[in-house]
Order: sequence, then C-alpha cells, then structure tokens
Amino acid sequence: MLLTRRQIREKVMKTLYAYYQGAHTEVSSAEKELLHSISKVYEVFIYYMKLLPELKHFAEQYVIERKNKRLPSQEDLDPSLNFVNNTILLALSESSELHEITSKMKIGWDDQPDLIKKIYFSFKDESFFKKYLAKEKLDFEDERTMLVELVERFIVPNEAIINLFEERSLYWLDEIELMQQHFLKFIIDMKEPRLKKIKIPTLHKFKEEDLEFATKLFRRTLLSDKEYLAIIALKTDNWEIERVAKMDIILMQMAICELLQFPSIPIKVSLDEYIEISKEYSSPQSKIFINGILDKLVTDFKRDNKIQKAGRGLIE
Repeated sequence: MLLTRRQIREKVMKTLYAYYQGAHTEVSSAEKELLHSISKVYEVFIYYMKLLPELKHFAEQYVIERKNKRLPSQEDLDPSLNFVNNTILLALSESSELHEITSKMKIGWDDQPDLIKKIYFSFKDESFFKKYLAKEKLDFEDERTMLVELVERFIVPNEAIINLFEERSLYWLDEIELMQQHFLKFIIDMKEPRLKKIKIPTLHKFKEEDLEFATKLFRRTLLSDKEYLAIIALKTDNWEIERVAKMDIILMQMAICELLQFPSIPIKVSLDEYIEISKEYSSPQSKIFINGILDKLVTDFKRDNKIQKAGRGLIE
C-alpha cells in the first residue's frame, strides 16, 4: 500500500481549496477531479519501477556496442556482466505483473533514450559501481546494496527525472517525493525469496474503502461548511474569522467533519492527522492556533454528547 489516509486527507484538502478558489463550479466535477488526482499518484511510482529494467536494457546494449567497436579493448571484449545479470533487475525485467501494469497504464521510457543514457553514464564510473562490477562472486546482499546506493544517489535526486515528471502532469507535483520514498523502500526491503515472483505494491490496501472515505469527507465537509465555520468562529476569541487563512479553516472544517460524522475514526487519530498536516501546509503559528481551536471543540462536543464513536477501542 502506497497511499495512506493522511495523503488522502491532503488530497481532499487541496480539492476543497481549489473548489473555494473557483477552480470548479460544480461539486460533482470537483469530486471527479479528487478521484482522478488520487489515481494519478500511482503513475510516478510505476515510472520509477520501470526505470530499473530500462537501465538494465541500456547496459546490455552498451555491452554489445563495445564489443562491436572497430578496435575493442580486452575489457570491451570481456566486460563484467554483474549489472545486467543482477537478480533483482532480472526479476523486475521479467515481472509479468509489472509488465501488465505498465502496459495498462501506458507507462514507459521508450521516448527518453537520451535520459536513460545520461542516468547510466552518471554512475558507471563511480567507485561503488566499479567495485561491484569487479567482484568475481556476488551474493544477494551485494546486489541489493549496489542498487540501494544507485537509487539513493543517482535516481531519486536526479533533477532531469523530476523535471520530466513536473512537465508531464500537474497531478504528480506533490507526490514525487512520497513515491521516491516508497520506491527506495521497495529496494531496501527486497528479500531473495521474493524474486521468484515480485509483488508490486498497490496504491491502496483497501481501494473501495479509501475512495469512499475520500468522497464522503469531501462531500460532508462541503455540505456543512457554513455550520462548521460558525462553530469555529465561536472559538476564535480575539481573532476575526476573516483573518484566518483559508487553508487553516479548511483543515479545521475537515477535522470537525471527521469528529462528528465518521464514527469509526478515533478522536485522537483525527486530531493527530490534522495537526500533522497543518505542520506542512500552515505556518507554525497556524499549527498552534488550529491545535488550540480543535482541543476546545472536542471538549465542547464531548460535553454536548455530539461525538458518537462506535467500535472496539473507540468509545472514550
């Protein structure tokens, strides 16, 4: 599973913000945009997964070119094949699941031969890679360690790859770093027995539940926005509600929605999630402000018996 509930909350937050800014005139179109933006996240991860087999393929072609040189050296004629025979790269190249996903999503690097070449030449003369190629006997740990360093140093921070993603889709801009982390984790967590049939991580653990959560949170926050705004206004003390940043208001409205309308989500989970999101999308002062308002509201909601949580471990 690559997409957590926090990322889904962030997607809902951004869609609500865009709606209020006039990006959509109808709720249905905004909701459709929300679901589309969620589905597009997975493409970045799959592009990264497909990149490793592409580098392997380029290395194979490079070996052939060197052998066919007019005056090949001994190294050209007898090159190390450690990289092209790397068991993880082989498993990815032969993965029917990865092939099926990339074919269905129409994802590939065929139109970027120069970029693949540049990436390969960026690491081919590095000491870690030369040391790997020079080894006469390799174990699985050698192969994985080399790939982890390759990904960490030459793929994840590669500006040309990032620029390409940014140019191709606006939906990918906020998710590149997250998918890079998942891609690197996939390589780090690789175990030798898994190579027989590599399991490609899915975007959702429970797809229907995630999409239902996203649409319900979006709809219910939007439908009750005036009610929630009035509730927030009562707790702003010396603040004028008009002075509160729109993003901060949206975060508090979403939190109120979860507290009041999502009986299966624990109070602490909702509070923690929105405070964490506010750290990234709001100022330090806003984070403190949001935390204070939500704490007061939870106290009031509990007193008035407005929070109805059902399920094991949810009743406080």
